[in-house]
Amino acid sequence: MKKHITAIILAAAFSTGIAVAQSTYQAVLTGLQESPPNASTATGFGTVLLSADQTQITVNESWNGLSAPATSSGIHGPLGTNALFFSSSGVPAATSGSIPEETFAISSALLNELQQGRLYMQIDDSAFPQFRGGEIRGQLTLVPEPSSLALLALSAGGLLVWMRRRAKQIK
Repeated sequence: MKKHITAIILAAAFSTGIAVAQSTYQAVLTGLQESPPNASTATGFGTVLLSADQTQITVNESWNGLSAPATSSGIHGPLGTNALFFSSSGVPAATSGSIPEETFAISSALLNELQQGRLYMQIDDSAFPQFRGGEIRGQLTLVPEPSSLALLALSAGGLLVWMRRRAKQIK
């Protein structure tokens, strides 16, 4: 019996380590999410990949149907703050487009803001400049990962099946 408990504890320790990896945050950008909301029919999508060591973010963003060509794109914090991360490779002056993948260092304070769901992506143009709210915006939210508990249950279940088969073979 003691061997069974030790085996289950080892399975739990190894299965929970699998869940430690990069985290992905996503945002769906619309005019209705701007502050104040606007009637833009433009849409966008962005992702932020947080490195496993939580020191860098990699950003991707695309949009479609802006009222005017894009002038800037950034990740912002609480309402009224300047952009925390701006596209440094240049935003294409187009009503539909994307920015190339970019990687930025992230401070522990901004990491906390990201993890608390307080950061958002925004695309600005001449019809909706940044100082008036931008054209489309989307809150960054964590993409759920497979549950660590499910991984633990699966590995513990497999271990129990193996132990029962082994016990039958020994008898």
